[in-house]
Amino acid sequence: MEFPFSVPDTVEHFRKYFGPTLRAFEALDAEGQAALRRDLEEVWARHNRSGNGFTEVGSEYLEVMITRA
Repeated sequence: MEFPFSVPDTVEHFRKYFGPTLRAFEALDAEGQAALRRDLEEVWARHNRSGNGFTEVGSEYLEVMITRA
C-alpha cells in the first residue's frame, strides 16, 4: 500500500476514513486515542519502505476466483 502522506498523516487518514480504525478511535477516551495513535504510528513507521517521506508498506491479500463448470 502506498500513501502520499507521512506516517502520522497516514494514521490520520485511516482514523478519518477507514471504518474499523474510525470506530476503534470513537470507542476510546482521549488517553486511549493518544495511545492507539502512538501504537499505529510505530507499526506504520517500522514497516515503512518508502524513504522519501511518504508511506509504503507491504500487504497481503487472498484472491479467490470461482469458475462455474
